[in-house]
Amino acid sequence: MPVTTYASWAGHFGMALETVYGTTEATPTVWIPMTSLDEYTDDQGIVYDEAIRASATKLQNAYAGMEQGQYSATFSYYPEQCARLWPLILGADTVGSCSNAQWPHTFKTSTGNPFSATLFDFTPGSTVERQFVGAMMDSLNFKFSRASGTVAIKPHWISAAPSTGIAESSPSYSAVIPLRGWQPVFSIGGSTKVTLLDFDMTIARPQELVFAGNNSQRPSAAESGQVDVTGKFSVYGSTDGPYTDYRALTSREVRLLLPENDGVSGSTYSRLDIILTSAIFTNAKPDRSGQFVKWDVDFRGKYNATDGGAIQVIATVSTTSQFST
Repeated sequence: MPVTTYASWAGHFGMALETVYGTTEATPTVWIPMTSLDEYTDDQGIVYDEAIRASATKLQNAYAGMEQGQYSATFSYYPEQCARLWPLILGADTVGSCSNAQWPHTFKTSTGNPFSATLFDFTPGSTVERQFVGAMMDSLNFKFSRASGTVAIKPHWISAAPSTGIAESSPSYSAVIPLRGWQPVFSIGGSTKVTLLDFDMTIARPQELVFAGNNSQRPSAAESGQVDVTGKFSVYGSTDGPYTDYRALTSREVRLLLPENDGVSGSTYSRLDIILTSAIFTNAKPDRSGQFVKWDVDFRGKYNATDGGAIQVIATVSTTSQFST
């Protein structure tokens, strides 16, 4: 009989879209391999009774309060699985026509709340798998270094506190390999640049849990705020163009295209296209600490009609149905 293991490698993460906010999904519809578990907050909202009772002891009792949770993990960017993360913060998903047995999903900012998700987390040694219900994404970080490694994506959710638990699910993973840092094609203002070194972008959208009177310890709703897209990149110092644009407050298109098919087994025709049609550079400065000059540039996405907001993301994958319904 096998012995129970507490090894970290035995943990796993899954996710399912909720059709109604806070209505628990029974099983994951997708599992994504994680590289790190970054936050696991189980806030039971304990109410402490410290009312004076002619006693020298401060805490007299503790009662159940309002429950909430937070969850975050980092994943290598697997095109088929991770494409599902974008609409959970942007909201809208429009599916285009098929090409090479792949379908383009265009994600833009919706005016309504994005859909919530049920998150599934299994901690090795646990007797149950926990569910973070009504999970609303409030930030999504996307980054890579051209010199090494895979492209990474890191979502962060707020939710109800994790459930009492279900039986451990049996994860199943796609054979499609992750995107790597050397693959992105980078352009500014429609002109391809071969100088990109590092890229780090965050989409933020505040989420507020609504604890309305429903005779429940869990939130009854959540409301989404405005989308803000910020980031930074470093380029080899063959030009000070971003610095000139920063000083003139000139808006430029900033675009990344990541084609996944590179002839390696497990590659497909999947691709990822990240477009900020109108971005401003909020800071630019030279870095002369190494063997060559780099320019470190901060940017922020600005509303424009083409993107229907500050950003649009086009993920071309083999899934035909919308990720946002």
